[in-house]
Amino acid sequence: MRKSLTAGAFGGFLFAALAGAALLPQQQLGPKFGYIDSQAVIAAYPGTTEARATFDAENQAWQRQATSLEQQVNQLQQQLERQSMAMSEERRSQLSAELQKKALEYQNFLQEKWGQNGQAYLRNQELMQPIIDTVNALLEVVGKEQGYDLILDAASGSLVYADPKFDLTPMIIDRLGEERP
Repeated sequence: MRKSLTAGAFGGFLFAALAGAALLPQQQLGPKFGYIDSQAVIAAYPGTTEARATFDAENQAWQRQATSLEQQVNQLQQQLERQSMAMSEERRSQLSAELQKKALEYQNFLQEKWGQNGQAYLRNQELMQPIIDTVNALLEVVGKEQGYDLILDAASGSLVYADPKFDLTPMIIDRLGEERP
């Protein structure tokens, strides 16, 4: 009987010690990491729906213009193919030049709207940048308040917040200066 009472008392003491330790602030042994899914965060942001709707409406208008230009190019090409035999050489050359001009106009329009750094890309950046800036500012606040050293983005695999004490850039730049002959 005495043995079980001692084991019970020890078990109760151990339970009380562990419960008390759980209530004490935990000392962290290493860096604190976290991650987010930026796509889910941005999708949940209230202004995202409006920004996407604005972009989609503008993009659809550009699509209609592109379709109209493409149809004009196709019509000229079909006209040239169908009537080529009945046309004079002068008219054929004139229509061919008109076709090349319209095809170039169509290609330039596509490049201007959807090419690298085109109007669609720039407009999307313009609409989404305030949202991205807001999320980044919030990540910095949460990172500092909650004591995170690094916050990663699961969607892109990139770093979205880091405590500046982990920034190795100044040290690397200094070392690069030392390496020069």
